Amino acid sequence: MYLTNTNKKLSLLFVLPIAWLCSFSLVLIFFVTLVLVSFGKQGSQYKYSIFSSKPLVLGIMTSTTENGDPRAIKIDEIFKKYNCPMAGLGEVFVREADKNNIPYWVVASIAFQESSCGKKVPYVDDNSSYNAWGWAVYGDQVKTFDSWEHGISVVSQYMDEKFFSKGITDLCEIMKIYTPPSKGSWCKGVGFFGEEIHEFESPEN
Repeated sequence: MYLTNTNKKLSLLFVLPIAWLCSFSLVLIFFVTLVLVSFGKQGSQYKYSIFSSKPLVLGIMTSTTENGDPRAIKIDEIFKKYNCPMAGLGEVFVREADKNNIPYWVVASIAFQESSCGKKVPYVDDNSSYNAWGWAVYGDQVKTFDSWEHGISVVSQYMDEKFFSKGITDLCEIMKIYTPPSKGSWCKGVGFFGEEIHEFESPEN
């Protein structure tokens, strides 16, 4: 009888920790699953994906809808979000990008980086230069355009002739020629706004 009771006690000493460990594991798994599900729901509420691991697509998206080119809509909506003076010119950016075989978001993104999307442009004789891209601006020398549309056309053509037609598509490589003193800040900024435009989802989606 003594040996039997001893065996039972020994069995309990082994069984109880194992049962406790199993219970704890189940609770832990349930808690982790709950946290992951909650995090996923919160993440789905965001409409913008900034600096994601997915690289920007440098090709040209050509699909259109009955309500207009979705690329132009993306640019217009982002410009509205930031109260840009160039809001409403999405179609011009896209048209000039397609004409020059460059990514549709590049010239718009440079405008963000160089002039806060047209809010901070040089003035010549109290007149706006319409130069939102810091293009051909050296000290007191300022390149002026007749309008935003004119500037978009000229800069788009320049980006093609100087970079994209020669296979130079990396923003940091473009920076070395376009604005060498930046030391990385320029290409990061242009990439930031480029991805915000590219990844934009309208509230209706």
